[in-house]
Amino acid sequence: MKTLVAVFILLLALFSGLTGQEIIKGRTSSGYVNITKDPPKPPYIEIVPGSLTFSDPDGNQMINASENAKIIFQIKNSGQGPGLNLEARISEKNSAPGISLNQTKTIGTLEPGKTVSVEIPVSGTMNTTDTKATFSIAINEANGFGTDPVIIEVPVRAFVSPLVKIVDYKITSQTGTTIEKKKPFEVQVLVQNVGHGKADNITISLPLPENMFCLSDNASVVINSLAAGEQKLIEYSFVANNNYALSDINLNFQVRELYNKYSENRNVLIAMNQQVASEKLVVQGKTEETKQIEIGSLTSAVDKNIPFNPAKNQKRIALIIGNEDYSGNLNAEINVAYAVNDATIFKQYAINTLGVPEANIYFSANATAGEMRKNIDLVSKLLEKMGTQSELIFYYAGHGLPDEATKVPYLIPVDVDAGNLTAAIKLSDIYEKFGNSGASRITVFLDACFSGGGRSQGLLAARSVRIMPKSESVTGNMVVFSASTGEQSALPLNREKHGLFTYYLLKKLQETSGNLTYEQLAESVRQEVSVESLRVNGKEQDPVVNVSPVIQDKWKTWKIRE
Repeated sequence: MKTLVAVFILLLALFSGLTGQEIIKGRTSSGYVNITKDPPKPPYIEIVPGSLTFSDPDGNQMINASENAKIIFQIKNSGQGPGLNLEARISEKNSAPGISLNQTKTIGTLEPGKTVSVEIPVSGTMNTTDTKATFSIAINEANGFGTDPVIIEVPVRAFVSPLVKIVDYKITSQTGTTIEKKKPFEVQVLVQNVGHGKADNITISLPLPENMFCLSDNASVVINSLAAGEQKLIEYSFVANNNYALSDINLNFQVRELYNKYSENRNVLIAMNQQVASEKLVVQGKTEETKQIEIGSLTSAVDKNIPFNPAKNQKRIALIIGNEDYSGNLNAEINVAYAVNDATIFKQYAINTLGVPEANIYFSANATAGEMRKNIDLVSKLLEKMGTQSELIFYYAGHGLPDEATKVPYLIPVDVDAGNLTAAIKLSDIYEKFGNSGASRITVFLDACFSGGGRSQGLLAARSVRIMPKSESVTGNMVVFSASTGEQSALPLNREKHGLFTYYLLKKLQETSGNLTYEQLAESVRQEVSVESLRVNGKEQDPVVNVSPVIQDKWKTWKIRE
């Protein structure tokens, strides 16, 4: 009896509890949700204002062809109940070609008071065009407590191809002045993206010729990327062993980029025993922002591919002077742009092309008065000792100046003040010393003018017209090629980093390998310089030739490379 009473009491208690709160079981399309008759506690889902951003690898805030970008935003639940089965849905409303994206992204449950960051991948294919993509983003929630769509517009760009190539190179030697077996030499190559599109995953590989070794251990180089116009300088060190039998060294640089179709290979052919410089160049890479891509360069076109003449004339001497830096005695504003480079490259032509033995080269950069006088006297005496078969090539780049009173022209050493020409070198004295040496041929190249301003006005870097200098007589077997007439300026060619006269002189020697007559050289240089000076400098510059009466009838047929 007691047992039946206990069971009755328990059933009564259970019945009383169920009637206190009725439970209703509902079902949504997303799943079952328990809802009570008490006030509901729904979520409040929102895309956090200001959190919607676009991120792309190159930071240009565009979807480029073959680029993986993403749309980023935050979702916050500021309601009282959880957001269930959240899902981001994204669509592109503008039908922009070449856009690839997943239209749904599962987020899951978001508890009250919580925030979550969401990333939506968006890619551009190779088929994109120049347009605008309009993305609509909305968040769905299981019980319908999702968000309204938000819109983000992103510019889209069509594919723009790069073009990666080796635009320039320079050969140097730190251990000597010629390319020889067993002596290391250096090659600098300038790699540039000359296209308008970005280049990625670039490789520069170099299959080495037999018996050739890469001391710098970089026969394969990887460059992550190059923007339009951007440059990269690569330096190599090579050596050929004693078994290398060829007269040339052929370096075949293989250039590749991501697509393996927007690059060019480059062959660099190096002649054994050719004369090379020792100075390396340092180039800072740059990105060209405009549509006009400036092609990078280490050197002028005439500074490389210098024709090689193995024959040497042991009685041919060259005296070469480049006076550029006058800042020690005057000021930097009157320096002669590119004069040292002019003289340096002319020296290489003298050895490689004009047949001057290296031992017969007398070279001075930024020569003082004492150094100039010493070398002029030394060369004059050597010509006398060598006899009537001796020959001289004299090259000078630098300032010239006439005496304000006498109008006598002088060559100006770097330690001479223009206001006091006592220590300067009279041009007539040079002509007299060389002309009286008995040499069979004397060739003078003057990339200077002698109208550079009176003593009270100083010299000008452009050597501008101030005084008409006195014309000096030429004696002996002498031909003088001058950069300009007496009243004109001798100007630079800035794009080539040379004097205008020197550039076209070297250019003609390069084109002909020195196989031309003096008359042909004179006419070519005169024509090229006179036209280009007006075009690039807006001033007249007409090279002239001054010839000794002794050779008036025969100088024109002389050969440069005899």
